[in-house]
Amino acid sequence: MTGRNEHLSRWRRFLLFLRSVSEHRWYPVGLALFAIILMLPSLGRGLFQDDLIWQAKLLQKRCLPDKYYGTPLLPADSGSRASALRDMFAATRTREDVRRLVELGQFPWWTFEALRHSNWRPLAALTHWVDYRLWPNRPWLMHAHNLLWFGAMIFVLGILYRRLMGVVPVAGLAAFLYVIDESNWFPAVWVANRNLLIALFFSVLAMSCHDRWRSGGEKRCGVVAPVLFLHALLSAEAAIAAFAYIFAYALVIDRGKKADRVLSLIPSLVVIVAWRLVYTALGNGAYGGGLVVDPGREPVRYALAVLEKAPLLLVSQWTWMAADFLSVFSEYAQRRYLLWAYPFIVLVFVVIIPLLRKDRISLFWFIGMLLCILPICATAPMNRNLLFVAIGGFGLMARYVGGVVAGGDWAPKSRMYRVPTWIMCVALLFMHVPIALAGRITSPMTLSFADKFFRASVDIGAEPDLPDKSVIVVNAPHPFLLLELPYMRCYEGKPLPKVVRVLAPGFRELEVARIGERTLRVRSKGGSLLSVDQSRKDVRPSFVYWYHILNALFRSNREVFEIGQRVELAEFSAEVLSVAEDGFPNEVRFDFEVALDDPSLRWLWWKHRGERAGFLPFEVPQLGESVILEGPFPPAGE
Repeated sequence: MTGRNEHLSRWRRFLLFLRSVSEHRWYPVGLALFAIILMLPSLGRGLFQDDLIWQAKLLQKRCLPDKYYGTPLLPADSGSRASALRDMFAATRTREDVRRLVELGQFPWWTFEALRHSNWRPLAALTHWVDYRLWPNRPWLMHAHNLLWFGAMIFVLGILYRRLMGVVPVAGLAAFLYVIDESNWFPAVWVANRNLLIALFFSVLAMSCHDRWRSGGEKRCGVVAPVLFLHALLSAEAAIAAFAYIFAYALVIDRGKKADRVLSLIPSLVVIVAWRLVYTALGNGAYGGGLVVDPGREPVRYALAVLEKAPLLLVSQWTWMAADFLSVFSEYAQRRYLLWAYPFIVLVFVVIIPLLRKDRISLFWFIGMLLCILPICATAPMNRNLLFVAIGGFGLMARYVGGVVAGGDWAPKSRMYRVPTWIMCVALLFMHVPIALAGRITSPMTLSFADKFFRASVDIGAEPDLPDKSVIVVNAPHPFLLLELPYMRCYEGKPLPKVVRVLAPGFRELEVARIGERTLRVRSKGGSLLSVDQSRKDVRPSFVYWYHILNALFRSNREVFEIGQRVELAEFSAEVLSVAEDGFPNEVRFDFEVALDDPSLRWLWWKHRGERAGFLPFEVPQLGESVILEGPFPPAGE
């Protein structure tokens, strides 16, 4: 009995210590420093993926062949401040932009001709431009720049939690959960994703100023808040989520008259409307692709995306399962996962209803969290897009855990209710402390593993004569990365071919037949060339599913093909011979400008399985013959 009392005494002392730490006035500063220290290993990561495009755009010296300049990704004035502010996050604004990228081989032949994918983030772009003016050859300083924004964002978020929570230890817990959450690791480590950190920083400041205006009567803050909100929008479109909390504040927390509460939203609404008008007038937005939906241009499609993705994103916020992780599984495996995940979310909502009824701060976090889900439904589910959702999510979790531990008066007294209440409390702490920390520890290894696969999927060799060749890839495993291939090879010091052309994605088993001296016919052995087999009852992960999602950047499933449709390029023309049920080609004829055996062509194919998996030389069949190229999945029974 004495040993048990001593154990309880130690536990109480530990809890009292944690409480004293969280109540210290320097706790937000210490937490910000802790967040930066956690991310220090990222200083040695170097540049990767989109970072390499930014490097080519922002260096004043030309690091790529001249043909890439004067194009949508590298305007003629690349390296200038004006170009950075205008075009840094832009890919395509016009049909001519799309055509030029297809001609260069950075977009595949099946790209929708009216595709638009362009963002305007001048404030974030300015920070990258400063990087390349001050330390162009020191990536570690660019990462350090990211970490400063990350730490600053954590600091202001800690202050916001304290202002709104009232109970300081609970506010400290919410900020701590946010810091160790795995979702914020990738935006902090990826230089190109700095825009999200900046948008978060200014959004949290705007929310704090809005509260000081409405609760403390500081009229200056009423002017500053929308200005800060505008800074957030000029950093990333994701900052629109900040209005979710401002709206929830007026709905739940604001104690003013109804008319005054409605009027308090006007400044932020004016900022949103003005920003959107300028944003659209400059030719920015997303249209024609399947990866991003522009709510303003495609409201019906966006509404369907909300119904499909919102539950999945909520599951990712409240459990340990990352939304990105689900992307490497088949639809069958995802459905099996969601069979237990959705009931858990329902249980969460049922258990917290008494808290929401009696605690308006918790209701504020809950409404803000739900509304923040809406903007990120416009793109593929990714945990790094949950950072605005997490502000409300962790605020609500901390409020709930604090109430359970302290015996809040909101919880029903019946034993039948107390049991699930405590079970959920323990489950949330387990998933968002030890599991989250484990995720943070393993994240660098996970990223390195994924990056290895991504690089291999565009490793077309480094032969000295490559600059004289047109590389023809019969079945590219990851067509999306063709966009970044020139920048990656230049960064790694590898020679660039004249052009890289892809005949089909490597999502299916293919039959490749030679029907003329200069003509190939490529046919999918099941489904369309652009689809992946979702009929397999397989729960094993595969990057093919993720590659398939990213390939949707080039063409929405609404932009179907017609039989006889042709695409003319310098090296070949592609003619659709037949289409599958999804409206995409399952058989295409390729007529080349030269004989298929011409030495100016270098042929490759991607071997999915076995010891020699990767790119291999492709031997073009003899006239009248055909070959079968394996698909990503083994035949049934293997």
